[in-house]
Amino acid sequence: MITLKSGNSTFLSISICLTGFSEIELLSTGKLDTYFNVMLDQSNLAVAESFLNEAAALLKKYKDDPDTLQDEINTNLMPDSMYGGIAKNIIRMWYLGCWGNTVIAPQTYTQGLIWGVVGTHPPGAKQPGYASWSQAPFESTIK
Repeated sequence: MITLKSGNSTFLSISICLTGFSEIELLSTGKLDTYFNVMLDQSNLAVAESFLNEAAALLKKYKDDPDTLQDEINTNLMPDSMYGGIAKNIIRMWYLGCWGNTVIAPQTYTQGLIWGVVGTHPPGAKQPGYASWSQAPFESTIK
């Protein structure tokens, strides 16, 4: 059974599955502890603990079958009716730096995963640097 004190590693593992980013990519944001604590602060603690226990059970049971693991996550963790929408808010935190519609902190906005995905920098922060205008813009392969 996961306790809230030991849930940080489960939170990281389920975040990997929910975001599609690797452990090192998520850790490099420097926001793991912040996001874990926001999840605890914004959720009923019993619900958060149940969510982490369910996530740990799924991760353990399907560790060698990533396709089934993703299906089980979609069925058991993603619906809004399950765990008060924690899974969707975890995704939102990593990508956008917010819980619900509230930005957690200025640093979470600038560290959002969305900026790398779309090949740009966050407006108003992390400017691309001197003379960046002289280079052609990034061309997305997404159509």
